[in-house]
Amino acid sequence: MPPRLSATALLWWGVGLIVAGAVGNVALPRLASELYYSSGAAIFQTILLPVSSLVSVLPYLGAGFVAAAFTVRALTRSPGERYTGPAPYSPPKPTNDPPR
Repeated sequence: MPPRLSATALLWWGVGLIVAGAVGNVALPRLASELYYSSGAAIFQTILLPVSSLVSVLPYLGAGFVAAAFTVRALTRSPGERYTGPAPYSPPKPTNDPPR
C-alpha cells in the first residue's frame, strides 16, 4: 500500500511541527503566567496543561516526520533506480585542449 503523504509533504510537515514546537515552547510560558495570574488556577489546569503537553511533543513528532520522509523516499524508489553519486571525473581527451 503506497504512503498517503509524499516524502516532500512529510518533510515539510515535519519542519513545520519542529518550528511550531519551538515557537510554542518560547511563547507558552509567557502566556501561561499571564493567564495564571489574571484568571486563577482553574483555567491553567484545564486548558494550558494539556496544551503545553502537546506543544512539548511537537518537535519530537516533527523529527519523526522528517525521518519518515527519508524512509518513504528510499522505499518509493523504483528497484532499478540507484543513486550513483556525482559523475566520475574524466580527464580531457587528447584532442581537446584543457581549460585554462
